[in-house]
Amino acid sequence: MKTNDILNGVDIANIVKQSVREEKTKLLGEAFVAEPKQYKQVSEAISQDTKDNHVKLYKGYVDSFNRVSAELDSADRENVDSRHNDYRSLKLDETYNVNAVWLHELYFANAFDPHSELFMDTQSYMKLEKQWGTFDAWQQDFVACALSCGQGWAVCGLSLYLKSYVNTIVSNHSQDVMIGLVPLIVLDVHEHARYADYGADTKNYVVSSMRTLDWGVIEERFEKAEKILQAIK
Repeated sequence: MKTNDILNGVDIANIVKQSVREEKTKLLGEAFVAEPKQYKQVSEAISQDTKDNHVKLYKGYVDSFNRVSAELDSADRENVDSRHNDYRSLKLDETYNVNAVWLHELYFANAFDPHSELFMDTQSYMKLEKQWGTFDAWQQDFVACALSCGQGWAVCGLSLYLKSYVNTIVSNHSQDVMIGLVPLIVLDVHEHARYADYGADTKNYVVSSMRTLDWGVIEERFEKAEKILQAIK
């Protein structure tokens, strides 16, 4: 180290480098902020305790996402040439938490309808029937996804790559995610969503959930998906 780089034992060169790094991160402006939403969960298929605990968990994901997003705004983007660095960990946490927030919001919005009704002349019914041959065939396939996914989600969505509707599984919020999927029907099959009320009887939980889907909400999603589909064909 040169003598002119030292002032009272302080490494001026490193201070300058740190200052430049901080100025770069200030310009990124990457932080996002999520606000928890309120949902009416009036169905008796799930107990109030389970609903309350589920909302609390969801709000925890919102808080975690906001924290991670804020930390990313000033994260070190230079020392990232290995699998073990803070930036990589934050990016993985960002995906995990933003998926957890969004999937819960989609689930809360399309579930818990005690007056669940589906009409044969709706977009959702007709598109599911066309894609799977019959509506019952779609339902059987979706239930199979739910029963086989373990700790995760069953999702019916529009694949932008396949340009068709598909049923798929998302594990632990951020694993086994089909890229380019627009979620339309979402069912939470994690233990926290069902175990207190249904124990190990996952099938009963899934069947009960299918009977309380809010097809009004789902129909709006299918109408938007059809516009997307027409735009990419």
